[in-house]
Amino acid sequence: MANGIRIDRLRHSYGRNGHEVTAVDDVSIDIAENEFYTLLGPSGCGKTTTLRCIAGLEQPDSGTIELGGTVVVSDRVSVPTYRRDIGMVFQDYAVWPHMSVFDNVAFPLQVGKRMPRSEIADRVEQALALVNMSQYIDRRATQLSGGQQQRLSLARALVRQPKVLLLDEPLSNLDAKLREQMRGELRLIQQSIGITTVFVTHDQLEALSLSTRIAVMKDGKVVQEGTPHDIYLHPQNEFVADFIGATTFVSGVAVATTKESLSVETPVGAFACAPDETITLGQDVIIAIRPEAITVSESGETGANTIQGQVELSLFGGEAVDYRVRAGDVLFRARGDARQQYAAGARVTLSVRAGDCVVLPASAVGGPLVEASAR
Repeated sequence: MANGIRIDRLRHSYGRNGHEVTAVDDVSIDIAENEFYTLLGPSGCGKTTTLRCIAGLEQPDSGTIELGGTVVVSDRVSVPTYRRDIGMVFQDYAVWPHMSVFDNVAFPLQVGKRMPRSEIADRVEQALALVNMSQYIDRRATQLSGGQQQRLSLARALVRQPKVLLLDEPLSNLDAKLREQMRGELRLIQQSIGITTVFVTHDQLEALSLSTRIAVMKDGKVVQEGTPHDIYLHPQNEFVADFIGATTFVSGVAVATTKESLSVETPVGAFACAPDETITLGQDVIIAIRPEAITVSESGETGANTIQGQVELSLFGGEAVDYRVRAGDVLFRARGDARQQYAAGARVTLSVRAGDCVVLPASAVGGPLVEASAR
């Protein structure tokens, strides 16, 4: 925990229209030193409030927060933001337009304890070099593009060489191409300096591509925590499966089980699914299937894990074709080979491996679906 973060039973609420709204509800998290940890979820789930509590911008109702082994929040301690060893990048970058790039980055070093001018200059140059902004050192902040302002904000957060970096949706204001570029740069910077990072986003791709671990939040709670691989391929409930990428849900009943697979009967046929010891025979379940796990063909094959359907929508996306395929009352979402596109109205066969059919209890977060659907 030298430079890690520990949050234990954190709670925070707001008063709104005479009613109390719980923004963070009993959240406990351990973040390892140098980890890139992401708080992911929809608007209003509590992710930004959690980050602001770590930063000291919000005073929680209860719980404890430790930064690098030092308690900064408890029922007896509340360390102010300026005394927490953190750097923070906000969604709107918060650059000062009347200052030059140099002065923006230097500002955190000029507040509080006096630092020699030569050391300030060295620190600023190092921070700007880290984000590839050295050539703009004398430019005014108003003369920078959105991507350059984002880099400037990051340099300002890093110039104090903090132990913890807090990022509040820093890429959301960039266009799609620049966002993709900055994802890679941000991860490379974090790895090169080895800083514990907490990243807040509602963007699933950002979370999956950047993080060492992800906490998916809903209604102020962490509903699943794990590596990007586990979160995407092994969701523990319907909410996570639905929120992390596109998913087809099929309702059914568990009818048989072996060491190799769990058999589920559904309105569109039988599925052999990934085994799950927590599921009992006769239990109502939901099968979650990712689009890229479904093979689209015209084979006409029948049997378990094969579905006959009709293409309702066929969208060519360059690297793949995005399909919506109707089978009975179920609308499947699938991704097919770009070299073979089936037009709307075509009859096709969908097939999926047992290991790609994740079974969730119908009582998992979100509850049973009224009918199977693709999202």
